[in-house]
This record gives sequence, structure tokens and C-alpha cells, in this order.
Amino acid sequence: MINTTNQFTQMDYDAILEQFKNLSDEKFKKFHEALIPGVKTAYGVRVPQMRAIAKDIIKNDPQRFLDRCKDTTFEEIQLHGFVIAGLKVPLSEKLPFIAAFIPLIDNWAICDTFSFKVKETEKPLLWDFVQGYFDSNKTYDVRYAVVTGLPNFITDGYIDAYLEKLAAIIHEDYYVKMAVAWAICDCFIKQRDKTDALLSAKTLDPWTQNKAIQKCRESRRVSDADKEYLLGLKLPLR
Repeated sequence: MINTTNQFTQMDYDAILEQFKNLSDEKFKKFHEALIPGVKTAYGVRVPQMRAIAKDIIKNDPQRFLDRCKDTTFEEIQLHGFVIAGLKVPLSEKLPFIAAFIPLIDNWAICDTFSFKVKETEKPLLWDFVQGYFDSNKTYDVRYAVVTGLPNFITDGYIDAYLEKLAAIIHEDYYVKMAVAWAICDCFIKQRDKTDALLSAKTLDPWTQNKAIQKCRESRRVSDADKEYLLGLKLPLR
């Protein structure tokens, strides 16, 4: 169960916001905002520092923090996600927090930093949980499902089903299509033959197929021979 021995007060929460102010980096803030169109960060705190704050909360009273977090700024939402991801509880206890958090995701940075690996024995439960998000019409529901697969489902037990899900995604949003291309690239690196079968079938939409190939060709983990081979699998854009 989640530790609730120490009461998390409003004063504690205000102290976290004060930490954000003290750690704010205006140069990083502007750089980060340029990478996330339409999103304004309140402070500009770097991810390792955010993770350190989350780790401290998890050691003390994560449940009361989760009860009090306001989610009014980028950093508060990101910290909220880091605390959920790091909770030292079984996945079955963590899923309600995850389900409540996903509607807060409105940009790729929050989505991608929320991805975390689960125990092998918990993968069936996670796989069942993400099915509805794969099939959603909401951009960051789908991207959440895709990026959650990266540390969890590119394995012998799940790769076929994961590739099938990726191939079935029909969504025109750039951040979904890019996530799918990124995932296919990662699948090619770790499960080459099964992913090659998907790319060779040429059933993906041309943009996603070509972007996945581009990302493979940019990777140092793909051989020169495969980079040349993949060129022959590119599709003409419609």
C-alpha cells in the first residue's frame, strides 16, 4: 500500500512550488517551449531535477501529494506523472492513478516522460489496460499507448500483437504518426525480422512507413546494410 505516515500539508506543496522557482532556468524554459508548440512552462525545470523532487515525495507521502497536486502548470503535471510512475505499489493499485492522469496529458513531453517499465508479471495487466487507448480518437490517449509499449512490449511475448496494434492505428495527428514511426524504428532495432515483415508488406500509410525508415537510417543501432535495404521499402507519398 502507499505510505501515508507523514501528513502532506499545503505548506509542503508551497515548498515544492518554491523549489520550482529556485530551480527555474530561463534559457532552458525558452528552449523547451520551442520544442512543445503551444505549451508554456511556468518555471523551466530540467527533467533530472523534477525526477529528484518526485523521488523525495515518493519516499515520504505520495498519496497525500497526489490528493493535493493542482495540475495548474506544466511542471506540476509532469511532477504528478513522475510520482505516479515511481509509486512503490503493484500495478493493479497504480492503474487508477494512471487512468486519472491520462486526461491531463496535452503535449508530447508530458506523455513521453510518463512512460515507465513494469515487471514481467504485470505486463498482461498493462497490455489489457492500454487497449482502449490504442483505439481512442484522442491524440495523447493513442500516443500514451504507443510510447508505453516501448519499454514493455517489444519482447517475444508481445511483439506480434504490438506491431499489429501499431499498424492498425489510423490517426492524422502529427504526434500520433511520429510516435508510431518512432515505435516501429525501435521494433526494427530490437525485433528486426518481425518488423521487417511489416515494413515489407507496405501496408502502413506512406508517411509513417517512410518516417520509420528515416528514423532507422538515422540510428547508430541499425547496420549500414539494413539502412541501404530499407531504402527499397520507401513508399511514394500520395
